[in-house]
Amino acid sequence: MANLSADHQLTAVERQLLQNAAELVPYLQNYATKIDEDRHIPDEVIQRVSEAGLFKLGTLKKYGGHEVSIRAMVEIISEVAKGNGSVGWVVQIINGNNYTASLSLPSEVLDSVFNQDEEVRFCSVLGPRKAVMNKVEGGYFVEEGFWGFGSGSKHATHALLNLLDAESMQESKGFMLAVVPMSEVTIVDDWYTMSLKGSASNSLKMKNVFIPEQFVVRQDMIDMDSSPVELKGLDRYKPYVNVISAITTGISAILGLARGAVEYFVEKAPHKGITMTIHTSQANVGHIQYKVGLAAMKVESAHLHISRTIDNLEYHVQSGEKFTLKEFAQLQTDIAYAAMLCWEAVDMLMAESGGSVIADSNRLSGIFRDIRGGANHALTTASTGLELYGRVLMGLPPQHMITLGAAAHFVK
Repeated sequence: MANLSADHQLTAVERQLLQNAAELVPYLQNYATKIDEDRHIPDEVIQRVSEAGLFKLGTLKKYGGHEVSIRAMVEIISEVAKGNGSVGWVVQIINGNNYTASLSLPSEVLDSVFNQDEEVRFCSVLGPRKAVMNKVEGGYFVEEGFWGFGSGSKHATHALLNLLDAESMQESKGFMLAVVPMSEVTIVDDWYTMSLKGSASNSLKMKNVFIPEQFVVRQDMIDMDSSPVELKGLDRYKPYVNVISAITTGISAILGLARGAVEYFVEKAPHKGITMTIHTSQANVGHIQYKVGLAAMKVESAHLHISRTIDNLEYHVQSGEKFTLKEFAQLQTDIAYAAMLCWEAVDMLMAESGGSVIADSNRLSGIFRDIRGGANHALTTASTGLELYGRVLMGLPPQHMITLGAAAHFVK
């Protein structure tokens, strides 16, 4: 399926990375059963993805990364997800987190983390189930912490963990992010799911861990002493890091899964009949043609909403003009609505695929399971996003933590 108007907006390097991702698709599809059965991505697959440069999309150029645009990140990662949902999800999470870290952390911390031979990969959890920590001399002491779900943690070198519980987040309207080497984190083997099985999104825990103060940053204070118009270069993106996270760690894999579903159905339809009917080819049946057209339009409409989000974000970043509350709420709702459209498209194709689609080995079955889990992520849940937009349109205060934090600082 064409990427609508995205290709001409990518640089030569970004187009090459997109091609690298496309070449991996058949390879990843062949690993689908093993990935689900093992509940993690095999090392050889991680190595192939790394060799293709696909773990360095969100890493700054000064640290050997590609520092691609947000638009390019969506396109490249969605291509990976066409090969396998779990791999796409992990690639999405690691790149989004590396980008978030680059926008959030002081330069001296970034230098200490990224200036090493090992490829740096961040996992993250922004909503702790338990976080008991105290401010001590020189930093913070985490007595006990439990975070779920740590997607990509099995393949990460560092974790970006929020040290504030839900009540503290509501009070501060932001996060307290700590950079923690994975050697200090215990991965809990509790990821037994129907969806994104290979993402190994296990829970993470820490007990009696000291974190130096320079490795902890409050997101609600990032560059808020400066207005967006005073910031330069990549720093201009810093005030918007939370909503950027919704794009870079939320929607790309969902879009790719839906694109892959349409392509797979279209590929199989000419050679698949409809049991108990005279139809020998789904492709020749009117109502199937209608459903394929509708599903494809839903996916393409989702891409248009994502593109609108990126366009609106880029305009405000470059101009320094503040968002209205409605505009900012629309950013978040566009992403959640896009996820809903993608899920609806896959669900529609699933319903027209006959009884054989329930087999675990059926590619569409895997896509169906993976996209259902992905669309339930807190950053892409449609009901939350639509509630947010409806509240703002009706003059009510937003209920979403990201919008609440933004309204306090850079929304007019």
